[in-house]
Amino acid sequence: MDDNKLLATDVVAELKKQGAEACDVYISLSSSSKVNIRMGRIEKLAQSINKGLGMRVFKNNATAITYTTDFTEKTIKSLIKEAMEIVTVSNADECNGLVPIELLGACDEQLKIFDESIAQISPEEKINRVKEAEDVGLTYDKRITNSQGASWTDDISQITLANSNGFLGQYQTSAASLSVSLLAEHLGVKQRDYWYSFSRFANTLISPKDVGEQAAQRTLRKLGGKKVKSQIVPVVVDPFVSRRLLGFLFNAANGSNIYRKSSYLVDKINQQVISPLITIVDDSTIISGPASRPFDGEGVKSARLVIFDKGVLKNYVCDSYSACRLKRKPTGNTSRNYKSHPSVSATNLYIKAGETTALDIVKSIKNGLYLTDLFPQGYNSITGHLSQGVSGFWIENGEITYPVQEITLAGNLLSMFSKITMVGDDLSFKLGGTVAPTILISEATVGGF
Repeated sequence: MDDNKLLATDVVAELKKQGAEACDVYISLSSSSKVNIRMGRIEKLAQSINKGLGMRVFKNNATAITYTTDFTEKTIKSLIKEAMEIVTVSNADECNGLVPIELLGACDEQLKIFDESIAQISPEEKINRVKEAEDVGLTYDKRITNSQGASWTDDISQITLANSNGFLGQYQTSAASLSVSLLAEHLGVKQRDYWYSFSRFANTLISPKDVGEQAAQRTLRKLGGKKVKSQIVPVVVDPFVSRRLLGFLFNAANGSNIYRKSSYLVDKINQQVISPLITIVDDSTIISGPASRPFDGEGVKSARLVIFDKGVLKNYVCDSYSACRLKRKPTGNTSRNYKSHPSVSATNLYIKAGETTALDIVKSIKNGLYLTDLFPQGYNSITGHLSQGVSGFWIENGEITYPVQEITLAGNLLSMFSKITMVGDDLSFKLGGTVAPTILISEATVGGF
C-alpha cells in the first residue's frame, strides 16, 4: 500500500481507538515551480515541495480539525491527542458528520488528469518559454511599451483521503500555465491586458509565441477608447466575461449561502428563474478537465450535476453540512485542504454551448456593446444587484467599431440572465475550470456620460 494511504488508514484507526465516533484524514503532497520574468530579467525562480496532513474528528455532534506538516510518529500522536481534547469542548451541531456511506466512492472513468512529463520540464526550458512569450509580445508592435511580467507555474499534486466509514481514495493531478501581461501607449493614453494558457498536459499548452501575440493583440485593441452616452442597449458578452457572470450565479446557488438566507436563489428550486436558453452544469468527470477529480474533499463520488436546466433551477450545490441544513444530498462539490474545514466550490462549471457563432451574434446587433472586461467591485451577492465598471467595444450595424471605456453595466444579475436571447457555440475549457460561451443580453443599462 502507498505510504500516504497507509498513514491515513492508521490515523483513522487510532482516532477511533481514542474515542472518535467518526473521523477522516486528508493528506496532500505537492511539487510546484514558478518563474517570473519582467523585461527579460528573472524576478523569481522557485521550486517547492509541500505536504500536509489534516484530521477531522466527530464526537457527540461536535467537530474538531487539527493539522501538521510533520509526519513523524511523535507529532501525529500529539495531533490525535489535541484533536480529541478540542472536540470535547466544541459546540454540538446535529449537521456535523461524515458523508453517508452510500454516496462515497470514486468515479469509474479514467479522467486523464495527470501528466508526469510536466515534472520533467527543466528550469531552463521554463525560463525560455517565459522569455519567448514576453519577447514576442514586446516586439509585436511599437505601441507595446512595457511588460508587467510573464510567468510560468506548474504543480504536481497527490491527494489521499480516508475516513471511518471505510472510504480510502487517492489521485494525482498535474497542471501548468504560461502568461504574459503587457502595456501599450498611444497619444499619451495607456492600456494593459494579458493572455495565458492553462492545461493538465504539457503538450497541449498554447505556444509561447501564440500567448505573446494574443496578449499584444488584446492590449492594442483597447487603444483609442471613447466614451458613450448612458443608454439601454443589447450587450454581447464575450467568454472572458460570461464566465465571471457564471461564477456570480454559481455562488448564489451555493448551499452554504442558501441555508444562511444570503442568496437571491432561496426557495427558487424548480422555478424558471433565467432564460430557457441557459443550462448550467458542474461536471467533475470531464476527461482531462481543469477541475476533474474522482471524488470530492469528503469522498463523494464525482458526477455530473445540472444546476439550471433550460432556465429552471434544479439543484443547490452542497457539501455535507449545507446539504444537511437544507435536507438535501451532498453534490460532490466539496473542496478542502489539509488546514481547512470543507467548503463548497465549483469543479468544471459551464454554460452549455448554443449553435450560433460569436460573429453571427455580433452581426445581429444594430447598436450595442461588446463586453470584454468586467472590473472587480460592484456586485451584491445577496441581492444580485450589479453596478460594475466595464469596458469593451461598440457595435454598429453588426460590426465591432471602436473601443469604449469609463462605462458601467448596471442591473440585476437574474434579470440579465433572464434576458439572454442567444448563446454562442464557442465554449472552451482552455480558460480554466469555470467557462461559458459568448452570450447576448437583449437589453441592459450601460452607464456613460
